[in-house]
Amino acid sequence: MPAPSATGTIIWAPTSSVPPSGAGGGPEGSQSVSPAWRLSPSHWWRRKRMRMVWGSQRRGEGPSQTCRQQQHPSPAPRPRFWKGPHSPCGRVTSWRGSRALRPRQGLGTPPMVFPGLMSPQNSRAPPSSLLTTSSSVSSLSSSTLSSSLMSLYSESELGRVAVRGCVQFSLCYDPAKKELQVHVLRCRELAEAKKQRSDPYIKTYLLPDKSNRSKRKTTVRKRSLDPIFNETLKYKLEKRDLQGRALNLSVWHHDSLGRNLFLGEVEIALGTWDWDNTGPEWFSLQPRMPIPSDGLASRGSLNLALKFIPAGLEGGGLPPTGELHIWVKDAQSLIPLQSGSVDAFVQCYVLPDDSKASRQKTRVVKRSLNPLFNHTMVYDGFQAKDLAEACAEFTLWHHEAFSKRQLGGIRLSLGTGSSYGLPVGWMDSTAEERGVWGRLLQQPGQWVEALLPLRTNLVPRA
Repeated sequence: MPAPSATGTIIWAPTSSVPPSGAGGGPEGSQSVSPAWRLSPSHWWRRKRMRMVWGSQRRGEGPSQTCRQQQHPSPAPRPRFWKGPHSPCGRVTSWRGSRALRPRQGLGTPPMVFPGLMSPQNSRAPPSSLLTTSSSVSSLSSSTLSSSLMSLYSESELGRVAVRGCVQFSLCYDPAKKELQVHVLRCRELAEAKKQRSDPYIKTYLLPDKSNRSKRKTTVRKRSLDPIFNETLKYKLEKRDLQGRALNLSVWHHDSLGRNLFLGEVEIALGTWDWDNTGPEWFSLQPRMPIPSDGLASRGSLNLALKFIPAGLEGGGLPPTGELHIWVKDAQSLIPLQSGSVDAFVQCYVLPDDSKASRQKTRVVKRSLNPLFNHTMVYDGFQAKDLAEACAEFTLWHHEAFSKRQLGGIRLSLGTGSSYGLPVGWMDSTAEERGVWGRLLQQPGQWVEALLPLRTNLVPRA
């Protein structure tokens, strides 16, 4: 029998290369170990417990898979430390099949791991519920956004409820705040959406902008066919930008579990509105037909200045040829092709030359509906008679990763429909654009400034 040492550790005598029964490394205790093998009492009980487990497996009482303790070549096993409260000796050995296993409570023995039932790959794999949740959130947010943006022109909500009733509101423009104020007071005798009741709210758009940037909403009034809102919806913009715009005010039934139902609308042309009339008025709600999404005449405006310097105007024979200076300042109140903002840049040609040598463009201003360019372009080699046959074409584009999309453009020319005696489609300038080009020819050496709408009906160049 071995004698216990002073430190309480059982030391096996180095008379044999095989430790006694119950202290071997494997199920048979036949593998050789170092004669300096040292075991603490807790380790000795672990070996004995493993021998009992091996015996039950060999008799068919346990799983068919085998579980072996990993052998270490060093005299003492290399420990894997564990700071948990359940390890009597403060350390556990490494086990095949798992990287970090907690010891069992009480005995300090790691849980048994059988090959095939658990692997490091399976233990690190994310649960399928997390993937499902991520996918569900993504699809829910995109569906909600699409429904919100398309509710203005969606056919599914129209015609399901007979439109009736009226709405009372007032319009006012505050020059000091540069703000359009829509004061919504109340509705009367609205249609019943569900079970002889409606949960109405009011939504407005400043057309032709139908994005989230243009949308305003009141709060929902529960269970009322004669709701009182008394709320003010505000838009920040210049008064001149109201020309060509329309206020779309619609009444909706809010359904928390399904689609909102259309209850009627009113549309006011702001270009012909009497701004001296600031009192509230009653308007009958009207049914409507879906409005085409591509019926916009303009998607904003472009602010620029031009100057023509004839040859020798500055003295000393300078400039040697006539020069056309173009200063692209900024764009204002852009309407994006989709929801969100615009990554805008301006591209310019002086037609009939549509080669790359004639093309100049500004930098890209990202995520802005009022981009500031402050870019100067210079074209030389002109005479005054050449400008009478030319056309300065400006187009504003939305920049994407691998493509670009045109929002609109302007064409400055005399609008004669021909150039150097040949009929061309790009000589299609409007009256406002023709006026700017005419002032440029009549005032050489002076800047001519203009704020022009970006047209969407430019005739394609042949």
